Amino acid sequence: MSSLWTPDGERPVGRGTADAADAGPDDAAGAPPEGTDPLRAAAAALGLDLDRMTDEDRAQLEVELNEMMQVRRQVAATPAAEMLTNYLMRFFDLATIYLEADPPAFAEAATVIEAFRSVLDGVGDRLGDSEPLLREALGQAQMVFVQVKNATEGA
Repeated sequence: MSSLWTPDGERPVGRGTADAADAGPDDAAGAPPEGTDPLRAAAAALGLDLDRMTDEDRAQLEVELNEMMQVRRQVAATPAAEMLTNYLMRFFDLATIYLEADPPAFAEAATVIEAFRSVLDGVGDRLGDSEPLLREALGQAQMVFVQVKNATEGA
């Protein structure tokens, strides 16, 4: 069985089966059918058989799913610009890690820096007050890349 990425996560997709053909709009979107136990539906989506789980494991799964849903609600309440700023700063950190490796992983660092640049160029004007900070971080990553490359070639 293959899967399809949706904003709500990976969803199993049956190809050429009667179930897939008969699925209603909610089923296609990955929502459990009305009246379905949400814990059972979540366990099934994870490939877990709820009936074979101990009461303790079932309770732990329910706690973990509730925590995951709480985090998802918090993320959904956070402006996209703030989330993207956080991720782009992680790109900066990742590029630095690759450049600090012995020997430096230039191809990897270049890929991360290019991804950083691409996202920033694509949505920079929608990042609000964070855009100048991110542009400066991108410039620093590019400058460090060149410095480390020159130092490595000169050694």
